[in-house]
Amino acid sequence: MSSITEDVCELLDSYNGRDKVVRLACYTFKLYGCLTDNKPWQTAGSRLSNARMMLRLFDDIPMIRHTYNYGLGRIESSKIAATLGVLANVVDQAFLPVEKACWLYDVGVLKLTPETAEKLETISTSLWAASLFISLLQTTRAIQHLCWSRNCLQTLSENGGADAKLKLDIRLALQAVVAGKLCLDITHAVSCLPAGWLWGEKIGSTKVAAIATTSSVIGIAMYFARKRLLK
Repeated sequence: MSSITEDVCELLDSYNGRDKVVRLACYTFKLYGCLTDNKPWQTAGSRLSNARMMLRLFDDIPMIRHTYNYGLGRIESSKIAATLGVLANVVDQAFLPVEKACWLYDVGVLKLTPETAEKLETISTSLWAASLFISLLQTTRAIQHLCWSRNCLQTLSENGGADAKLKLDIRLALQAVVAGKLCLDITHAVSCLPAGWLWGEKIGSTKVAAIATTSSVIGIAMYFARKRLLK
């Protein structure tokens, strides 16, 4: 088989990789449905979104293990990085049971008043947006650190270190793309909040689907870029 086929199979064999592909299909279907006013395509996208959510119902134990192993971030190089890491874990850990409660309400197992259910959905979306914002802060710090490393390398080795500089430049470019993707994801997440919360409900469904589709394409492109460029 070709290397491309092997890479695609490797992508689909992993949980995170398959989630990226399903996410791309989900929002591509929704975008096409919005552009053509085709309800079945929008429904197909929603069903794929539900499939992703169903798989997340079983993420609690892996997340608890990750949070436990990370602890208070002793492996981090600074207190700021450790604080961001701990905060990210707390937000992600809180998101999972809230999302499950929303799902249990949707299927009729959990009995809640419409007002309580709406608040729970808002909390879930807020945690999602908060997690993305923390990731953006972490990525920004990573970019600053890479810039500092590159400047130090350039100062200490003006006539050499070409390979090291190239690798740092590649990492900088990849992190910059990640930051751009996170900005798209934050725009998407906040747009799902109720009206009155920043730009909640102010972006049309077609634009939201376009933003999410673009982010999904970038996510898969980044997967292959890392495999090719960070060997």
